[in-house]
Amino acid sequence: MQTIVKQPRYAYILTSLIFVFAVDVVVAQVTITPQMRKAENALRIKITRAGNWFAQGKIDDSADLVVEVQKEFEEQMKGADQQRLALYSKVYNMLKKAHALLELEGIELPELKQPMVAKPMPKPPANPANPGNGPMTLDAVPDGKISFVNHVTPILMAKCGNCHVRQARGMFSMESFETLMKGPDAGVVIFAKDAAGSRLIEVIEEGDMPRGGLKITDIELAVLKKWIDEGAEYDADDRKELLVDLNPDASVGDLPVVKPMKSTGTETVSFKNDVAPILLQNCASCHGFGDRPSGRFDLASFSAMMRGGENGPPILPGNPDESFLVKKLLGTGGGQRMPRGRDPLDDAQMEIVTTWIQEGATFDGLDFATNIRRVVAIAVAENSTHEELSAQRTALATSNWNLAMPGINHATADTTNFHLLGTQTEAQLTEFGSQAEAIAKKVGVALKLPADKPVLKGKITLYFFNQRYDYGEFGTMIEKRSLPRQWKGHFNYDIVDAYGTVLIPRTEDYTFDGLVAEHVAGIYARSIGDVPTWFSNGLARTIAAKVVKGDPRIDGWKEQVNRAATQASRSSDIVTGKLGGEDGALLSYSYIQFLMGNQNRWNSLLKAVGNGVKFSDAFASAYGDTPEKISEIWWKSGS
Repeated sequence: MQTIVKQPRYAYILTSLIFVFAVDVVVAQVTITPQMRKAENALRIKITRAGNWFAQGKIDDSADLVVEVQKEFEEQMKGADQQRLALYSKVYNMLKKAHALLELEGIELPELKQPMVAKPMPKPPANPANPGNGPMTLDAVPDGKISFVNHVTPILMAKCGNCHVRQARGMFSMESFETLMKGPDAGVVIFAKDAAGSRLIEVIEEGDMPRGGLKITDIELAVLKKWIDEGAEYDADDRKELLVDLNPDASVGDLPVVKPMKSTGTETVSFKNDVAPILLQNCASCHGFGDRPSGRFDLASFSAMMRGGENGPPILPGNPDESFLVKKLLGTGGGQRMPRGRDPLDDAQMEIVTTWIQEGATFDGLDFATNIRRVVAIAVAENSTHEELSAQRTALATSNWNLAMPGINHATADTTNFHLLGTQTEAQLTEFGSQAEAIAKKVGVALKLPADKPVLKGKITLYFFNQRYDYGEFGTMIEKRSLPRQWKGHFNYDIVDAYGTVLIPRTEDYTFDGLVAEHVAGIYARSIGDVPTWFSNGLARTIAAKVVKGDPRIDGWKEQVNRAATQASRSSDIVTGKLGGEDGALLSYSYIQFLMGNQNRWNSLLKAVGNGVKFSDAFASAYGDTPEKISEIWWKSGS
């Protein structure tokens, strides 16, 4: 049978957008009409809406709208001259940024190419204030009078355009000379003939502006000061004319897009162990875990943090001095020093943050999207002893019980491998604990674990429920899901927590021993490395069937495998996740039995995964091919 290839959640038939015309084509200059401006504005409104959806987590809807805008952009750019390209430069830059952000989320989009024309539009007529015509590359402060059109506009567009030309961030728009001179609601920022007293110059010199990794050079700052001291004059006709139309060669400078990068293993500072705890303790109350993080700077995950907020990416890997996060923490980024309302970070903490950025600002957790609270919790658990981790899980168990069963008293008991918790008496739980230890010992023998050590680091919590309703409430409140009606218990594991749930048997349909054996084996399987669900579920059932006899539920698995096979269209359905639930678990049980038939290969797989080898690589090394391909042999064998 053929293997299913899982497609990305967005797969498009990609067609390149070709806007490069033949070299010998001369494009006629077209006057920009009100209709053109209206069409361009409609595209900007749409892509802004896509950005809002992205911020709300509606990633797929955002991607759909971006594709729609890109198609319309392509149509409107056909045969475009330099003026129309200048008009649509905002749309292009917004599309480029949208592409970068969506691609970080795993979305595939049609290729976006920058539109071009073969021959540039002739230079505008000479301006008395700038005999050289057109925007200049400022290697030095120009001699003579500074031109707003040719000298100042390119600086404002390139360095301030993202926040104050495309948008009116802080209620301040530089869309035109008129809005620039009006200033924000807080008041005028440019005072003619007084550069030193102009707020615009002040925030640049403080380092507060521009943000997002852009920087006003010393020469550019000198140009702005000279222009203001000369009277901040306007050398065009209409003070309301848009800057993008005023100087077509000037374009908005894009903020850098910083892609999250995995740790190389050579760094001296760890994000999860060193940096994340500092951010969690000092910054998360304002910038994470809420609906509206301050400044839209969200520390809920590493990917969100690197994406940044209103001020662009706060971290420039390899460049701590220019990283806005460092500036705000040091109080050199203008405005209020961070963290707000707290003591500044001490020298040791700042050294950790700056060194981490200098070494590439990499991530050494499992997933860029993992909540930073959880990143820290996992790091703490990884660095804890068996006793420390047991204590952490015991405290978490009490918290979970109070959340799922508020106001209901419970007792606890402890054994070598287990922390038991339920409404039973302490004596009853202690008896269950002794029984669980006997089963754990058998599981250890089946898995060839050392007899003188616990099954895994940190105790396993066992929750006991007398009623199906209580068990269901645990699933709803703790795991945020509805538990299948046929379940009598289940297990869960990550390094932070490890637990099994037990619905006390009231009939002879299943046994306590069977549940515990399955829980212990499954938890152990997940503890050895980042293994897929089908693997841990299949191993849990295989070991339970080996060590527990006379359990009707377990005895029925073998007979039910053939029925489950009729629900699969191909052997790889369990591996790809197409077939889950009870049928998927039954076929995983059969597949694991098949894999364990060759002990040398099986032991090689477990050893490699335990040593940190990626599961897919470890499997291919042990069995000579992918889990999907090997499943075809199992399927044909009728095991």
